[in-house]
Amino acid sequence: MAQQDTTQHQLRTVEVFGKPAEVYATGSRVVQLDSAFLSTYSSGSLAEALQARTPIYFKSYGVSGSSSVAFRGTNASQTAVLWNGLHIASPTLGQSDFSVLPLSGIGEVAVQHGAAAASYGSGAIGGAVLLNSPKYKTEGIGGDVKLETGSFDRYFGSGNLGYGSKKFSYALSAYGHLAENTFKYKDLSRFGTPEVQQEHAQVQQHGLTQDLNWHISPATELSLHGWYTFSDRELQPAMGAVNTNARQLDESLRLMAGLQHQSQLGQTDVKLAYFNDFLHYTDNSNDSEADVDTYQLQAEQTYTYGTRWSLRGGVNLQHFVARNDGYAREQEESRASLFALFRYDPVQPLQLTLNLRQALVENYNPPLTPALGFNWKFLNSNQHQVSLKGNASGSYRVPTLNDRFWAGAGNPDLKPEQGWNYELGLRHVLVQGNAFLLETEATGYYMLIDDWIQWTPNYTGLWRPTNLQKVESKGIELSTTATATLGEVKLSSTAGYTYTSSVQAAVYEGSGSDKGRQLMYVPRHKAILATEAKYKSWSLLGNLNYTGLRYTSNSETSHLDDFILLNLALSRRLQLGPNTLLLTLRSDNLTNAAYQTMAYRAMPPRGYTFSLRFILP
Repeated sequence: MAQQDTTQHQLRTVEVFGKPAEVYATGSRVVQLDSAFLSTYSSGSLAEALQARTPIYFKSYGVSGSSSVAFRGTNASQTAVLWNGLHIASPTLGQSDFSVLPLSGIGEVAVQHGAAAASYGSGAIGGAVLLNSPKYKTEGIGGDVKLETGSFDRYFGSGNLGYGSKKFSYALSAYGHLAENTFKYKDLSRFGTPEVQQEHAQVQQHGLTQDLNWHISPATELSLHGWYTFSDRELQPAMGAVNTNARQLDESLRLMAGLQHQSQLGQTDVKLAYFNDFLHYTDNSNDSEADVDTYQLQAEQTYTYGTRWSLRGGVNLQHFVARNDGYAREQEESRASLFALFRYDPVQPLQLTLNLRQALVENYNPPLTPALGFNWKFLNSNQHQVSLKGNASGSYRVPTLNDRFWAGAGNPDLKPEQGWNYELGLRHVLVQGNAFLLETEATGYYMLIDDWIQWTPNYTGLWRPTNLQKVESKGIELSTTATATLGEVKLSSTAGYTYTSSVQAAVYEGSGSDKGRQLMYVPRHKAILATEAKYKSWSLLGNLNYTGLRYTSNSETSHLDDFILLNLALSRRLQLGPNTLLLTLRSDNLTNAAYQTMAYRAMPPRGYTFSLRFILP
């Protein structure tokens, strides 16, 4: 989970010169996935990783279908996803499919809970997922090869090769994944729930990443990043539904160049990117394509004065060119935003941030979006640190291109969604020498989102998007992380729990009978327990995940039962001269739970995976 600091010196360093997600996010809840987990589960998707290690809910349309995230009772389009600081969500759908975002080739994964539009722009209403490319720190040549096989005819292979020196580093990563998903499940749509075999759920994926960093001079660094992903999926039919041979191909190319320069005026960062997202859907009666080009430019200047304050200002420019079979013609759109992020530490125990962003969008007038946060460490002793933190932030989301331009259904008169997020938290750190560290955090939040966009049928039965309602979301987030060293045994554990109440506060069109009821597919209760034990060359990882009851309609008349998933992974590290061989045996859904994240979409039973990973020094 979050890699927090434990000493006064480390605190000062992280606050001013640490990760951007933390520096200007004072008062917000920021969580980072640990590297050991990312390494063990590198053959999985981002959806699987976040579902296992954070109490965030994902809706998966079966084992081969899309997977979308829900932060704090919001929907998938209200979550921002950034790669190296730039948005990668499709402007047509306004969201990211986490099932086609692989962990392979990703260096860091961080999550910021709550509204973050002042920092990241449109869509960061419920939260933001921050992905960064890996940094190759080893001098000389290094790399690894991983081969994996598992239940239900699942195969995976990946390779990484890199070179590093004091001035230059380069890394190339490639992966391939094939899964037939030939598991058996109970068909809940048929009398007696007979056991049947899943059909039409094959997944083929491959991709690669390239990362180059070159220190042109002591003050100037050039970076080039490339990320290509390909996914060809048979979309499994729902239980009881006719197999229409639905299939979807997703292909994405992301290229980025960055220039960083240090001067007396501070740090200058310029990023230039080109993204292409292609989607091809077919079934027995449909054949449609969507092809979107995204051009982005972001320039920012950061000036830090000592350890007291830091100011970052900049501009972000975006241009979309969308070709979609559902549009009457090719659509183009340009967006811009100006932002200023200010960090001030008036005294050592107190940190303050004030962030502002003004977006400029064709045919829209988004409001000035602010965020004000504080962190007050009112107790700081040799063993205990206790902090009170809080944040108040605005957010917005511009309607997607599909919302506005879908032929016969798009609504060009839609208003942007707008919201406010308020949160207050308490954090305690207990340190006992080098043998024990305990971090505990409790956060309460309240969020109000107005002009919520929803596709609903009108009086003629035509589905159209409208600014249907106002949604109120409130809840509690609890987490604790402990690390301990007992002789040669190293133990670490993370527990997390969320309570989420997300209800309609007002309905602007149609019936308001669902007012005050929990939104569909938003569990009130979600909890995780993640543990790791290391002894000499052995390592044991465990993930216990609880998901509470979810309603499948906004009227609360139907629901999916709660469920618990248990995953275990046992690894043995063998030294072969200067090289390392890592053997891992993994079991997913060890208790063989029957569960669904979307109604009548079968999920796999207990499965086993064995992997070999050969690591060069």
